[in-house]
Amino acid sequence: MRIIKFISCCVLLLVTGPSISQTMWKYFSPEDFEARRKKVMEKIGDGVLVLQAAEMTEAYIKFRQDNNFYYLTGVEVPDAVLILDGKRKESILLVPDVMSKDIKVEAHIQAGEKDATAYKFNRVLSKTYFTNILQRYADNRQPFFLQQSPQEMAEMSRDRCMMIRTSRLDDPWDGRLSKEVNFYNKMKERFPATVVNDITPILDDMRWVKDKKEIAVLRECGRIGCLGINEAIKVTRPGIYEYQTIAACDFIYDDNGSAGPAYFAIAASGERGLIWHYNANNHKLEAGTVLLIDYAPEVNYYVTDITRTWPVQGEFTAEQLKFYNCVREARDAIIASMKPGITMNDMRNVGKEVYKKHGFEKYWFGYVGHFVGMAVHDVGPYDKPFVEGVVFNVEPILEDKEKKIHIRLEDTIVITATGAENLTPQSPVDPKAIYTLMKEKGVGEK
Repeated sequence: MRIIKFISCCVLLLVTGPSISQTMWKYFSPEDFEARRKKVMEKIGDGVLVLQAAEMTEAYIKFRQDNNFYYLTGVEVPDAVLILDGKRKESILLVPDVMSKDIKVEAHIQAGEKDATAYKFNRVLSKTYFTNILQRYADNRQPFFLQQSPQEMAEMSRDRCMMIRTSRLDDPWDGRLSKEVNFYNKMKERFPATVVNDITPILDDMRWVKDKKEIAVLRECGRIGCLGINEAIKVTRPGIYEYQTIAACDFIYDDNGSAGPAYFAIAASGERGLIWHYNANNHKLEAGTVLLIDYAPEVNYYVTDITRTWPVQGEFTAEQLKFYNCVREARDAIIASMKPGITMNDMRNVGKEVYKKHGFEKYWFGYVGHFVGMAVHDVGPYDKPFVEGVVFNVEPILEDKEKKIHIRLEDTIVITATGAENLTPQSPVDPKAIYTLMKEKGVGEK
C-alpha cells in the first residue's frame, strides 16, 4: 500500500510539475505581464530590450527579484535574462540550466515549450545561448535597449541606490562600476557598431501609472501596514523600548503574509524624531515625549508608506497637540485637494496655507511627499500633473529643533478618476481615537 501511494505521488508530480509562482497567480496573471511586454515592444520600435534579472544575494537573505524584471515577467528566478525583440514582436526568457536551491520550488523555470506557454513567452531557452542571440541582433543592426538605472531589490529605492553608486564611484580607493554600467560597457566592447539606448524612461513612464490590479495589491498592503501600526500604538507605554513597538508591527505583518519590510523600521521617540531616517530603535520610551513610527510591509513586490505619531504616556501635551493638529489638518487638506491634473506646486500651496493659518508658516519648508509603488520612493516625474492611477505619499512634517519636537503623518494616496483614495485609512489620526486605541491590549500583553 505504501509503495502504491509513493508511486501515485510521483506520477502526480510528473504530471503537474512545479506550479507557476504563487505570488504571480495571487494578484496578477501571465497575461498581465505579457501585456506589459507588448507595450514595451511597441515603444522600442525595431530595437531589442535586454534586461537582466537580479543576482543571488551574497548574504543569507531571501531572494527578491529586481522590480523592473518582475514588472515585465513575473519571474522570480535569479540570473535570468529577458529579451524583447521590437521588430519581430518576440519575447525570449533565458534561464540558468541549474536552478538555485535557495529559491522556492514553484518559481523554478526550465527551458522548453511548457514554461514558455505557462509564462506567455515565445521561447524559454538556456542562458548558454545568450551570446549567440546577442550576436544575431547586432549583425542585424538592431539597436539595443538596456537598463541604466540601478536595480531595485528588497527595501531598495533608486534615489538611495544612485547616492551609493555615486559615492562608490567617486571614492579614490574604490571606483567600482555598477552592474548596469559594466553591462553597458561590455555590450559596447563586443558590439561597437551597435547603438545602445536606455530603457529606463520607458519603464518609468509605465510604472508611474498603476492599473487596477496594482492598486488592489497596494490597498491590501496599506491595510496590513495600518494593522501593524495600530498594534504598535496599543503596546506603547513609558519604560518599554522602541524596538518592542516594532516587534508588534512585525508580528502583524508576518501574520498577514507580507513578504517582509518595505524599508527599515523607524521608531523614533522624543528628539530622535529629528533624525528623519533614524533606525537604531534602541531607546527607552519616556513619558512626556511622542513616538513616531514610519514603517510598512511589502506585498507581492508592492509597498506602501505609513507614518503615525502619538504620545508615549497616553495624551499629547498642549504644545505637542498644537503642532499635531496643524500637521493633521495639512494632511487632510492636501489629500482632499488631490485629483487628476493636480501638481506638486498645488499641493505645496495647500499645505503652506494650513501652516500659515496655525501660525507655523516659518516651519513650512515645501515638502509634501513622494511617489510610491514597487519601491517606497518610486519612479515618476515630479514636474508633470498627476493622472488617474498615480500613487503618491502625502507626508507633512512639522519640527522645532530647539524644542526637540518632530511631528509627522504619512499616508499613501492613489489618484482616482474624480479625486483620490487613501490606501492607508485604517490607522487613526484623530487624537481621541488614538487615546482610545492606546488603552487596548496589544500583542503579547496580558
